[in-house]
Amino acid sequence: MSCLMRLFMILIGGQLMAGASIQFIFDLNAVQHSSDEVFWREFFKELTVRPPLYVMILGMVFLFIGVCFPRKTR
Repeated sequence: MSCLMRLFMILIGGQLMAGASIQFIFDLNAVQHSSDEVFWREFFKELTVRPPLYVMILGMVFLFIGVCFPRKTR
């Protein structure tokens, strides 16, 4: 994998993870609270059926590929 391709993979992974974290914040704000505490169990149950979790996992995969795959030998 060339150096430029690795850079693109790292940048794509970082952008996907940043976008997913913003979506996490919006989803956390959308959880209905009846008191000052957040219902974490309800939030995590809802998290598995919504896209931000999978976008975050995809971003981590791209970041892992960009960082850990060896460069092309010369």
